[in-house]
Amino acid sequence: MSRTVLVSVFIVAAAKLEAQAPSPQVFGPDHITNVYRVSLDRGALLLESIQDVIKEKNIRDGQVIISAGSVQECTYHYVASTALKAQNEYRTVKGPSEILSGGGIVADGEPHIHIALSNPDRGAYGGHLEKGCRVLYLAEFTVFQYAGSALTRKSNANGILLLQKK
Repeated sequence: MSRTVLVSVFIVAAAKLEAQAPSPQVFGPDHITNVYRVSLDRGALLLESIQDVIKEKNIRDGQVIISAGSVQECTYHYVASTALKAQNEYRTVKGPSEILSGGGIVADGEPHIHIALSNPDRGAYGGHLEKGCRVLYLAEFTVFQYAGSALTRKSNANGILLLQKK
C-alpha cells in the first residue's frame, strides 16, 4: 500500500473516531464566592483534611488545588485496563514523596481528587487520592467555593461517575 493511501486511511479512521466521541458537558457560568487556603503540618491526613474543610465551610460545589507538600505514605488508585467498566488497582506507597500537583472538583459536597507524586525510587506516579495519605512535612491546598450551577455525580452505563447538573 502506498504512503498516500495509508495517510488517507488514517485520516478517515481518525474522522470516524472523532465523530463517535461524545460532546463535552459544559456547566456554568459560575463564579467563585469564597477561597480557603489551608496549611497542613506533619502527620495530617490529606484527603480527610480536604473533606473536613468542605464540610466545615458547607461547600457544595467547588474546586480543590493541592499546590505543595510532601507525604510519608499515600494510598491512591488508578485504572488498570481499557475495558468498558473500569478496573481499578489500589496502591499504598510508604516512604517520602513530593507532591507535584493535585486537585479536582467538588460536586454535591464530595471531592473527586487526583494527585501526582514523585520520589527517587518510583519516579512520578499518582492517581485518584484515597484516604490515609499522611503528610510528611507540610501540605498546602486551596478550596474554591462556587455559586451557580449545582452539580452532582451520576453513574453512566459503564458505572463511571460523571458530572451532571443536580
